[in-house]
Amino acid sequence: MAYIIGIPLLIVLAILQTTVLSEIHFFDGRPDIILLVVIGWALAGGDRQAMIWGLVGGFLLDSFSGLPPGSTAISLIIIAFLVSLYADRVWEANLLMPLGITLTASLLFHVLALVWLFAFGRSIDLQFALTRVILPSTILNLFLILPTAQLMLGLHRRLYPPEIEI
Repeated sequence: MAYIIGIPLLIVLAILQTTVLSEIHFFDGRPDIILLVVIGWALAGGDRQAMIWGLVGGFLLDSFSGLPPGSTAISLIIIAFLVSLYADRVWEANLLMPLGITLTASLLFHVLALVWLFAFGRSIDLQFALTRVILPSTILNLFLILPTAQLMLGLHRRLYPPEIEI
């Protein structure tokens, strides 16, 4: 059921991220909605599904961007796997835990993008990328993760209600 809702949601969000949200920027950083949805779904407990969502969302983003095909998908799968390692403990710990996870995941996402670009022979100004793109994007992601994670948690609970024993 998560794929029936998740894949159309990812298509809409990928289009939204590459069109409307590309106009919303802080310096040259932009929010990474697909990344946030994958993190949110992994935090909600859909760990294996989050990796599939990362695969689909990554290929969608790669089709709209200049990154090498499959690079974003691989990055999102890695991030979904790493986030899923902490999914059971996140909401029990405290409210700051999703922020810490998003900070780490967002930085990893952008560093992996730089690695992919370097691996395919593209030159990058590291200072510009760090100060004008990576850090501002990470700040935007930090502002957006709590509502995104709550929406994904609500969707997960709606699709997979907890079993009640009588």
